Amino acid sequence: MSPWDLLFVPGALLFISLLLAGMSWFEQRVLSPRSMILHSARSRHVPLEHVEALVAAQSEKLLKSLARPEPPDES
Repeated sequence: MSPWDLLFVPGALLFISLLLAGMSWFEQRVLSPRSMILHSARSRHVPLEHVEALVAAQSEKLLKSLARPEPPDES
């Protein structure tokens, strides 16, 4: 067993960790409803109707994720 084989395991773990961290960052910063709304609102080449539809759809998703479930009634 060569020393390179021993370095492969921590290297693979480091690579997977960096890949997962990068994907998490991308999902939170680029694909989140908030960032999509901001990007579409700032864009000048997109028709206003498309921006309104996207903002409405993403706002609904965002509001649903922020809504807390109400406790059940004790009646």
